[in-house]
Amino acid sequence: TLSVSPSVENPAFRGITYDEVVDAYYKQAEALYDGGVDLYLVETIFDTLNAKAAIFALEKFFADKGVRIPVMISGTIVDNSGRTLSGQTN
Repeated sequence: TLSVSPSVENPAFRGITYDEVVDAYYKQAEALYDGGVDLYLVETIFDTLNAKAAIFALEKFFADKGVRIPVMISGTIVDNSGRTLSGQTN
């Protein structure tokens, strides 16, 4: 995940960069497209920054390939304080 540290001792540490996550989503989008996917579904799951990376990768893929297919996004509902289920704020 891009928003939560895997290290309790170092909360600022991230095991992966945003660009690495974008690259991984791009490769997945390409493979799915080559396999004949009809649409993409991006789920925020618990990390909205990962979802942002997925959307960015899809937009880059569409621009690079000159194609566009439907994208659905399943968003996480926030509570009254503006936090997602993982405690992220908007």
